Amino acid sequence: MLAQTSTQINACISNASKIHFVGHSLGGLVIRAYLQSNMTVLNNNTLGNVVLIGTPNKGSELANHLKGSWLMHLGGGISQSLITGSNSLGNKISELTLNLGIIAGTKASPLTQSYFNSENDGLVSVESTKLRAC
Repeated sequence: MLAQTSTQINACISNASKIHFVGHSLGGLVIRAYLQSNMTVLNNNTLGNVVLIGTPNKGSELANHLKGSWLMHLGGGISQSLITGSNSLGNKISELTLNLGIIAGTKASPLTQSYFNSENDGLVSVESTKLRAC
């Protein structure tokens, strides 16, 4: 999946003078994985801003709870990579040294609130969106 996505991104940016990335949820992980593998495609002059919105950079506590359920099975292999811990896709992608903005939500859902111990948007905790320790 990532190879095909990288090919599509490369085609889109081939003639761009400035490239900005904005990704929501899993899309943010795709952006991080793309940048990790393709920094040679981009140079400091073409890479603009990178913003991740509600991205489970350290996984999702909700995914942990749903692990093994029919719902996660329905989501396929990618949903299994959203768990927290060392097998989390977000934890397998290296942190890059670039300016990166992260937006995290705090409006929890009554349906999922019990699966979190801290502020969250109903799917991902604020803490799990962070990359570097503050």
